[in-house]
Amino acid sequence: MERMARKGGETVFIPPMLLEKVKEPYNHPSYIFEPKLDGHRLILSYSEEATRLYTRHNTNVTFKYPELHINNKVPSMILDGEVCVLNNDGSDSFEQLMQRFALSDNKRIARSASNNPVTYFVFDILYFDGRDVRLLPLHERKGILKEAF
Repeated sequence: MERMARKGGETVFIPPMLLEKVKEPYNHPSYIFEPKLDGHRLILSYSEEATRLYTRHNTNVTFKYPELHINNKVPSMILDGEVCVLNNDGSDSFEQLMQRFALSDNKRIARSASNNPVTYFVFDILYFDGRDVRLLPLHERKGILKEAF
């Protein structure tokens, strides 16, 4: 299972839901609001004991974040979230993340993963244990996400 899904025998890319700009503040009891993080969108796909990581533009960046690889046997899943580099005070640093993202040498990536690891904030679960859960209400997907970990 990659970050792709099959539709009528054809493999298609499933883009993550992105922020929407609105003219005025919005609030409604049937909506939940997530914090705005200063990182970049990351899709984590795990199956058959292999982790794959993709940007929102479907670029495979698995090698860039070895500390996010799942090492335990867990059900297959696709997660949608934001990857960030956190400072000592807990704030996020987009500049440090972009420095990390620019690395291409495996030794430098491994050193950076050890000395200044990224944190993955998961917002949603799209697939779980071979099942497409995207059509379930978000609060149900949040429950599945909680149970998955």
